[in-house]
Amino acid sequence: MRGSLNPQEFKELLLSHHPDLPCFNNDVIILFNRRICAGCFLAYPTAFLVLIFLRPSGYESIFLSLAFGLISQLRRLSKVLIIQHLCRIVAGIALGFGLGGLYWAIINGQWVAVLFLVSGAGIYILSKAYSVKTKLVSVNAIEQDESACRIDKL
Repeated sequence: MRGSLNPQEFKELLLSHHPDLPCFNNDVIILFNRRICAGCFLAYPTAFLVLIFLRPSGYESIFLSLAFGLISQLRRLSKVLIIQHLCRIVAGIALGFGLGGLYWAIINGQWVAVLFLVSGAGIYILSKAYSVKTKLVSVNAIEQDESACRIDKL
């Protein structure tokens, strides 16, 4: 295993932090011959627009954040790319409401709401990590099967 990246690989990693493997093809968008993370490309601008135009605050924004976060996970059940992209936009809506709600909760000393929101974000992150790990383990298992086949043929 290599411990360093050349400059081109580093630039690719910054734009798309997903490995260049077939199982991650739905997680990237090719734009100007560059791989860009579809989730970041669709979710962060959406979150910014939610913060600017809706100015979320209060408990309702925290609950909306958690609800939209759960809805965005439906992406894992669909093989249709447009639905996956729409769910990434929903994740951006969740992030916008979550950041607005977090700001409101901290400013108003609503620490239970902060804990609730941070717990929801933690569960979302663990779900994401598990999904990536599952994909990588499946790729590793396929590669081991292929190498075993090559050894058998020798």
